[in-house]
Amino acid sequence: MRASAAAPPQVATLIDSMSSLHPSSSSSYRGRLAPSPTGYLHVGHARTFWTAYERARDAGGVLVMRMEDLDHERSRVEFAEAAIEDLRWLGIRWQEGPEMGGSYAPYAQSGRRAFYLDAWRRLLRGGFLFPCRCSRKDLAAALSAPHESNSPPRSRRKPA
Repeated sequence: MRASAAAPPQVATLIDSMSSLHPSSSSSYRGRLAPSPTGYLHVGHARTFWTAYERARDAGGVLVMRMEDLDHERSRVEFAEAAIEDLRWLGIRWQEGPEMGGSYAPYAQSGRRAFYLDAWRRLLRGGFLFPCRCSRKDLAAALSAPHESNSPPRSRRKPA
């Protein structure tokens, strides 16, 4: 989704009024937008992100933008910038994110590696990690298996 033209005046007024709502300091609600910058946003993303925005706004909470940029081969800076531009054009506003910072920075997943390694080390030291005994063949078979219940279908009663 790319915004190519300016919004009509009535849409701009609506967007301004919605984005002027600020989170309440008493709310602990934290919503999240997490686009993956591997391509341009589409209408499904817009709907999902709008819902997250509405929930945070209605709860008087904080909305956080976090870029899911862990796919190093496909992630592109221009897609991240376009996502931010498109979401702003839609009137979606967040209080923390990659371009503005916040208490829980960094807001790009690729910059959080040290946090994840620290958590992994604590789990390891606590004895909460264990090796997987599956072979590569077992894992491949599990990935290709049907993801529905393996139990036999229930008999259906015929209407009377």
